[in-house]
Amino acid sequence: MFSKIIRGTFLVSLIIFFIFLNLYFIKNQESNAETKYYLEIINRRNNDILVKIEVSAGDKFYLEYINSRDLDPIIDTFEVTEGGKFSLFTEEYPWYGVGQEYHIHKDIKFTDKLVIVKVNREMVKLSLRVAFTVEQKIKFKEREFILSSLTNRGDLIDIIIVAEGGTNTE
Repeated sequence: MFSKIIRGTFLVSLIIFFIFLNLYFIKNQESNAETKYYLEIINRRNNDILVKIEVSAGDKFYLEYINSRDLDPIIDTFEVTEGGKFSLFTEEYPWYGVGQEYHIHKDIKFTDKLVIVKVNREMVKLSLRVAFTVEQKIKFKEREFILSSLTNRGDLIDIIIVAEGGTNTE
């Protein structure tokens, strides 16, 4: 009789041990899940996600547009950084016009055709109004998104990097 009680207690203890062991590994697996980053273009009028594409730290994406005043083509290069941020890495244009990046202490390179300003301005959100007069494009790898084809001209949009998965320690 006494041995049955010991055997029963041992089996219950063993079952409880394996339950806790499984819970530990499940929790540990969830906390070690890889964080994935997504570039999202969001319409601020209704919070619709217009574009969601997976990106990685170090990836570059581009905003290409025509300066509406001087009609210069502008290429802004953004780089995805860790923690759901990105930075305006460079701005390229053929000559200094209204609104172009310039600062005496910036790293500025002149080529035969372009002025390239190294900016390195970190941000968590880029807010834009979809232009009425010029085309604006977001390019990532082989994909291209014309903003006026995603939403109405004049709409406000936000470009953000969203982190999903992993542990959020921030």
